[in-house]
Amino acid sequence: MKKLVLLFLIAATISAQEKDPYELIEKVKSKFNQIQDYVVDVTISIDVNFLNVPESTAKLYFKKPDSVRLKSDGFALLPKEGMNFSPIGLFKGEYNAIYTKEEKLNGSMVDVIKVIPLDDSSQIILSTIWIDQTEHVIRKLESTSKKSGTLSISLSYQDKNQKILPSEVTFEFNVQDFQLPATITGEYNNTDPKDAKKRKNKYSGENITGSVTVKYQNYVINKGIEASIFEDNGK
Repeated sequence: MKKLVLLFLIAATISAQEKDPYELIEKVKSKFNQIQDYVVDVTISIDVNFLNVPESTAKLYFKKPDSVRLKSDGFALLPKEGMNFSPIGLFKGEYNAIYTKEEKLNGSMVDVIKVIPLDDSSQIILSTIWIDQTEHVIRKLESTSKKSGTLSISLSYQDKNQKILPSEVTFEFNVQDFQLPATITGEYNNTDPKDAKKRKNKYSGENITGSVTVKYQNYVINKGIEASIFEDNGK
């Protein structure tokens, strides 16, 4: 199937091959590689019809290459991609990249590329990526996976002191495709997980979308983080 998708994209975009997509990706990776570690305060807001989840705060720790820890006193329902959106992780393994076009996105000129993983074990079938032409950061991402449908991610960079890490990330997904668990990890207004499952079943068969918005504040970058921070991750 991936070969067919690749052949179709090549045929559809052959006239648009004005820029080298691999070079664009390397610029994104090179910029992010300046980050060795960081700590940041996050605020997480969830908008799903059948869930009544209050806004939550947490502290996020990251240490290169891929150590991540989210500390929160309450719940945390957050897409896996939202723990630490890293372009390095996005471009792991072998892949084909195709440049399609340039366009304007929220006031910024971006290059749009398609990325197809070559590893058959990859859960991602196809990703479309919008890369800022000036800042060399990802402004938007849409990924289609084998099991979880399509996930759309929008990123904002509002901190004038650094434009490598996002100030806000919004995830949009189809609730059915996203396969939310019947029991949600953590607590939210002491709601019984069984009630959450009943509400989910109520909307069964409908095309319901949900979103998660993560806001990042007070970044502390490249100041060093003890490895012990990550040892009890998930406890």
